Amino acid sequence: MIAGPPGSMKTVLALNIVRRMGPGVPTLYHSSDSDDFTMASRTLAMHKNMETADAEQEVMLQTQGAYEALRDYRHIRWSFMSSPTLEHMWREAEAYRTISGTYPHHTVIDIMMDIDYEGAGEQNYWALMAELKDMAREQETAVTIVHHTSESAKGGSPPPRSAIMGKANQLPTLILTLWGDSHAGELDVATVKNRFGPQDAMGKKFFKMKASPSTCFIDEMEQPVYLFDSTKVEDEEWPNDN
Repeated sequence: MIAGPPGSMKTVLALNIVRRMGPGVPTLYHSSDSDDFTMASRTLAMHKNMETADAEQEVMLQTQGAYEALRDYRHIRWSFMSSPTLEHMWREAEAYRTISGTYPHHTVIDIMMDIDYEGAGEQNYWALMAELKDMAREQETAVTIVHHTSESAKGGSPPPRSAIMGKANQLPTLILTLWGDSHAGELDVATVKNRFGPQDAMGKKFFKMKASPSTCFIDEMEQPVYLFDSTKVEDEEWPNDN
């Protein structure tokens, strides 16, 4: 799960993860929060390291350069249903298997709160998370979920695990929370849950990444930067990573 407040570059990070995985990882991307034009423009900007406004112009004009660049992402199948149901997502996966002979190896759900299911009105995602866990197991697909954190959480650094909305933090194997600073060109990432490695539920320890929202590009710092947010510390000890 990738979670954060509005404007924290959640979708941009998800796109960069898909880019890094490359064509060897067939992907089904459910984009309910953005339409096909927006995602094509973001993907083109990320691929060519160009301003999103310029990428939008190329996509709008359907230039040869845009066509050739986006062909590198033909291993991604897109679904742009604005309020998908679980049944719709299963049908998309079955259609993928019919065409490709296998379920997608990676499924992205962007964004979870747009899924139409019983309990959505109360923003209780426990039952939905159990359904998505079953989907991951039956299809043998890695599921990446983009989700919101509560806006009541203190800003300026990645939110804690407790800020994940709607009881959705119990089943994911890994949860990253984000805080983006577009002016500084940085993205702070905290591992608030990690079943198989270090974690910090409070999000006090995080690392920085280079981020360019205008080109939809995220990359590692030349030298890794790990930080500790002292503003979140009172008198308690650091949490045990294990």
